[in-house]
Amino acid sequence: MGRRGDAETTIVRIAECGVWNNTRGRTVSAAVMVLCAFLSLAAVSHAVLVDRVVAAVNNDVITLSELRQTVAFNAAVSGKGNGSRLEMETLQGIINRRLLLQEAYRLKVAEVSEQDIAAEIARLRERLGTEAAFREFLARTSMTEAQLEKLLGERLLVERFVEKKIGLFARVSRDDVQAYFRDHPDEFRDKRFAEVQKQITARLSEQKVSQQLDQYVDELRGRAFIRINAVREEGQ
Repeated sequence: MGRRGDAETTIVRIAECGVWNNTRGRTVSAAVMVLCAFLSLAAVSHAVLVDRVVAAVNNDVITLSELRQTVAFNAAVSGKGNGSRLEMETLQGIINRRLLLQEAYRLKVAEVSEQDIAAEIARLRERLGTEAAFREFLARTSMTEAQLEKLLGERLLVERFVEKKIGLFARVSRDDVQAYFRDHPDEFRDKRFAEVQKQITARLSEQKVSQQLDQYVDELRGRAFIRINAVREEGQ
């Protein structure tokens, strides 16, 4: 907790320690107040730092625990390893997603309901197979179920935002599809154009969305306030 939070906590503790005399309309003992204040300040001085900020994105902060939970989540889902390089790559991904999330909230062109999030949790449970495996997944990622719901909900909102903001305008023409089919004969050997048209269209659409998304994120980063702190302390 920051200094402001410590001060507020101290004030609350002092107020709780003061004994109010309804008859006289004043505190019974100033000595009690002084003692409570001393004890509260002593508690603040021994406060333990439980988390720290590794990055700031405009008015949002990204904490070390959030970063490590996301690294663990990605590792559990995709099987990727761990390490300082992966942490930095993941941090950049979180920053990009946070920028897109801020735009989604600002423009309000996409939304996610509690039912949508519940469906995402249900799909993950089904993928893991058993309740025990789901609980082990939470333990491995150091996440509560509420934190997992928040993560999946934000990812789904970003996906829908990108689909509406970029995907609807990333059109692929028939000429583009035919040109790809013509320029890659080895890939579609013994296939007719009609058989692979949808496949090629989907591939080219995905490529175009990815290119336009990279450009859009670069624009967002260019006008955003982003500050990155050291992820690992010296000696870690």
